[in-house]
Amino acid sequence: MNETNSGLPDVPSPPQPDSTIAFFRWLAEFRRATKHRAAASRRTHAARPAGTQTLGTVVIAISSDLAMLSAKAVAASLTGSVALFAEALHSLADTGNQFLLLKGLRRARMRPDLRHPFGYGSEVFFWSLLAALGIFLVGGVLSIWEGVHRLLGPAELQVSNLGLAVLVAGCLLDGTSWMASVRQIRREAIERGISFKEYLRTTTDTAVTAIYHEDAGALLGNMIALTGLAIHSLIHSPVPDAIAGILIGLLLSIVGLRLARRNRDLLTNRSESPLVLDQIRDLLIAGPGIAAVGKVASIYVGPHRLLVVAEVQPEDAMTGLRLRRLLSELRARVVEAVPPADNVFLMPVVAAEAHPELTPWDKDYWLRRFPDHQQE
Repeated sequence: MNETNSGLPDVPSPPQPDSTIAFFRWLAEFRRATKHRAAASRRTHAARPAGTQTLGTVVIAISSDLAMLSAKAVAASLTGSVALFAEALHSLADTGNQFLLLKGLRRARMRPDLRHPFGYGSEVFFWSLLAALGIFLVGGVLSIWEGVHRLLGPAELQVSNLGLAVLVAGCLLDGTSWMASVRQIRREAIERGISFKEYLRTTTDTAVTAIYHEDAGALLGNMIALTGLAIHSLIHSPVPDAIAGILIGLLLSIVGLRLARRNRDLLTNRSESPLVLDQIRDLLIAGPGIAAVGKVASIYVGPHRLLVVAEVQPEDAMTGLRLRRLLSELRARVVEAVPPADNVFLMPVVAAEAHPELTPWDKDYWLRRFPDHQQE
């Protein structure tokens, strides 16, 4: 396999000029490759952030959602607004989800034991998945059902200043909670030297990304509800309010499915970027006394916590004592180069299998060209 100095395969030559569409497709892939080529390395080589930041963000979100749940429920019962009812369901789902995230963060801090030798970090992924399902079912499906029901059978709607005031207050409170998650994500993105969008797309801290998407959806939902009530006050028809409820339900369904896909990916033994694995391989093969390096694999066992397993073939003349010291030194080098790798296991083998030569027909070839594809 031909490789560049960065350890990634060469970008294939562009197609013939007579194929305009193919050429622009190649150009788009080339620009993406050069843009994201080092992002995974910068993200992974940064120090693991403290979990107390995410815990504080969750506490702020719980306080905001509890206040808005009570206000929206009262306003929905007084006005009969489907949009306010959908927003009340939204706040109910968000409140329950924050408690689920809080439970996951607390359990993730438990020490490893015989039943969970690598700790309880994956608890965050599990409870975040339940939170995503809560958004989809409680907030999305019920809101859509109520909106369709009111659309088919319109009911009397009494728009009052109370409903509008509650939605405006919701924008302020949800905006405060959303900004707390934005500040945390921006701070951690700066520490890793990557963009805000790149960090949001690739971080393994699913609790803070859940809060970010939930509160962003809450802000947009409040605006949709305000628009529906405003149009109703102009044309005196319950249809805009019912449509606003359906749109809020669709919005929550999209947010829930997006978060569920992210946590499903992490719960199914997702690896770190192939670029980082190749760098670990290069680090090991550069060690004195190592003849070859076989398989290098990794699994995320919690937010910013990586389990790394690698096969190393020592030189034949190496003694047992020297081998133990070498493995200890190599393990320390890997942890220093990749701080999230707090569990590193190096297995001496008699003969390490050669790294397969990759071609553009292999999936791993493209994963190495675009090292963050599997983290989207």
